[in-house]
Amino acid sequence: MKFITHEIIIYTDMKKFFASIIFLAFAFSAFATAPKDTLRILAIGNSFSWNAVEQNLHAIADADGVCLIIGNMYIGGCSLERHCNNSKNGSTDYSYRFINENNVRRVTKNFTLEQALADQAWDIVTFQQASHYSGLPGTYEPYLTELIEYVRARVPAGTQLWWHQTWAYAKDSKHKAFPDYDSDQDKMYSMIMVASAKACKDHGLKIIPCGTTMQNIRGTEIGDKVTADGFHLNNLGRYAAACTWYAAICKEKVTGNSFRPQYLSEEEVVTAQKAADAAVKKPFKVSVIK
Repeated sequence: MKFITHEIIIYTDMKKFFASIIFLAFAFSAFATAPKDTLRILAIGNSFSWNAVEQNLHAIADADGVCLIIGNMYIGGCSLERHCNNSKNGSTDYSYRFINENNVRRVTKNFTLEQALADQAWDIVTFQQASHYSGLPGTYEPYLTELIEYVRARVPAGTQLWWHQTWAYAKDSKHKAFPDYDSDQDKMYSMIMVASAKACKDHGLKIIPCGTTMQNIRGTEIGDKVTADGFHLNNLGRYAAACTWYAAICKEKVTGNSFRPQYLSEEEVVTAQKAADAAVKKPFKVSVIK
């Protein structure tokens, strides 16, 4: 948070005096703070973080009386390598997608990581790998290490670093990278678990287990119906991902949360909530949801 210091100056020119009063009013308004218990979350991600945090997360938290400020540094398909390189060269390729404490959204194009990290006193910053590389731990380094060092140097000492575990593709996905996993959903899921567990262990990251939540849902009567195109999430998947973020980060069970998107059935809502809670409890292992 930036603070404004000013001196009281006696003006002889009344126009300058009133202009200064107006400036100070706008300045103090711009730097007005949200409630002290607001949780500020910044995702350094791509379309998968867009799926997870921008549709339902704020509303889920609000239903439990939790105030969130959410930022998403978005580039479609962005890998750890590209994020790392962007941090070094000050790339303005990002779309900064910001949701304030009142769930009011703004999108700012041509933003840098440096600007985003300075925008708020972030409580949590999350990292993730591009989905096509998510099960390939060799693609994580040295980029994750360097990106963490970059972020650590620019956020408060108490900021927590988390890993957003992404999901395996649908069984019939046509994604061009699916053959790297033998076009096998179970194999891709297993490989993502190994890679994400290693990243968390190596760097002391906390886990947001969206990949396991999706697999938990796939094991229910709903089946393999959490994606819209074989890899990006549909309405149910997005809601389930947001449930996972809330349950993991806020350390609160999401089962029973009163926010219900109108486009989902009661069965879908309950299943998503239970799947998220089970994933947070066992982040690297599929649970049976009843």
